Amino acid sequence: EIYTLSLHDALPICVSGADAVLLIAAALDAEQLAHFEAVAHDLGLTVLLELHDQSELEKCRNMTTPLWGVNNRNLRTFEVTLQQTLDLLPELTGKTVVTESGIRNKDDVDFMRGHGVHTFLIGETFMRAADIEAEVRKLF
Repeated sequence: EIYTLSLHDALPICVSGADAVLLIAAALDAEQLAHFEAVAHDLGLTVLLELHDQSELEKCRNMTTPLWGVNNRNLRTFEVTLQQTLDLLPELTGKTVVTESGIRNKDDVDFMRGHGVHTFLIGETFMRAADIEAEVRKLF
């Protein structure tokens, strides 16, 4: 189910101290994406736009946010591959690319940095770690 976000709906987000919102291209059409991006920007929120594949990228071509995430998890198969980010990278020139999912160790971080990606959204690796601070130090 898709929810409509208005300024009225978004105000509690700002009041709660949020700095950013995540817009998932797989869940929204182009018109909704543009609307939600405009509302977020009007409220001074940073937008992280999340893509999974080329079709979602095409839908987002008119988005103005500089922060574009590529989720490396295929939503149909749940397979995770860093190649997902690399496949879309040439189309994202001028954007800050965030590679999402699939960063498990320092080799993965170094691999992505070697391809010019220096921004990471890491969840599962940190959630599974007994000592998150130590895990961050291992990766970076």
